[in-house]
Amino acid sequence: EAHGAFSIAIAGGSLVKMLGGMAEMPGVQWDKWHVAWVDERCVPHSDPESNYGGAVEAWLSKVAIPASQVYAIDESLCGASGASEVSTRAAEEYERRLRAVPETSLPRGAEGMPAFDLLLLGFGPDGHICSLFPGHPLLADESGRWVLPISDSPKPPSQRITLSLPAVNAAAQVILVGTGAGKQEVVRDAFTPGCDLPCVRALGASPDVRPPIWVLDEAAAALLPAAQEDAPFERKDIN
Repeated sequence: EAHGAFSIAIAGGSLVKMLGGMAEMPGVQWDKWHVAWVDERCVPHSDPESNYGGAVEAWLSKVAIPASQVYAIDESLCGASGASEVSTRAAEEYERRLRAVPETSLPRGAEGMPAFDLLLLGFGPDGHICSLFPGHPLLADESGRWVLPISDSPKPPSQRITLSLPAVNAAAQVILVGTGAGKQEVVRDAFTPGCDLPCVRALGASPDVRPPIWVLDEAAAALLPAAQEDAPFERKDIN
């Protein structure tokens, strides 16, 4: 409401199915939405690995968001040659595209980073977010770039682009979503004091005012205590 638009950057996978469930909700002003991706695989949109392609199938094809407000990777760059050239060119073009979005639709935050209204993140069993993996040099990037290339992703496909951690932490609100027993251990670790996994470092711009929200199903949260005095979180069970 503050700037007449809603900017969101999303991950892939099961998250887009959650958004698909909103398609029939009344009162959603889809024409105000601006949709980007927190990371993307350097593959054609028709490839099953494409986050954009998955979002179109599960969600975007069902809602009336103007095509000009959906910011997909340029798939024409995905055929470039060279071990790292694919992701480098794709990242440069994607950042250029995001920077071209007016500030009335995508405000700028600290140090000129994109201040999305919401980042909707998944996280892996290893604690990665976007395509920022534990121990990877990209986590320490301080170049000021919004979008970074990665050509050696430990999870295939190897060629990807990703928001930088400073861009993640310029968002007004971060929501992390995890489901299934395969996430139990990383969720437990994430809420252990001293943990430095990438998912724990996704804080948003004002963590003291709008702390990250973790949305977990019963299986993913199974190893979390129901109550713990020194826990760095407040648990709310939603029925």
